[in-house]
Amino acid sequence: MFLEEIQTGTRLGPNMAHKLAAAVFLTLPFATAQTSLPTHKISFTFDYDFRLTPACSPKVKQGCVQQFDFYDISAGIPKRVKLGSMPVPAGATGFVKGISFTTESLLFNPGRHRVAVSAQTPDGSESDLSKCATIIKVP
Repeated sequence: MFLEEIQTGTRLGPNMAHKLAAAVFLTLPFATAQTSLPTHKISFTFDYDFRLTPACSPKVKQGCVQQFDFYDISAGIPKRVKLGSMPVPAGATGFVKGISFTTESLLFNPGRHRVAVSAQTPDGSESDLSKCATIIKVP
């Protein structure tokens, strides 16, 4: 189920800007052997402009993107729940389209959830979660 695409331009600390565009997909529920509650995998697909904030590399170790983090921010950003992380794609430069990540199977309460993607630097700083977020509906 295609949900929404968002494109934003935000600042990631001084002199570090990025551009994310995200499309989020929700898989159909399936039962697990350990519980009768349905679990879901959430697939994120997004674009990132590494011309503005480069990927970390052996030569670039500061002011760079080390990984992308994925969150459920339904209860608000201060109470966010991390859904997973992925490293920057190998050799990423320029504007990269179609970066994808799928969470492990997770229990999600039915209803609306706000999910988000952030870019994280080596010092642990993250981009503004409100700038690349969307609402999904869990059946």
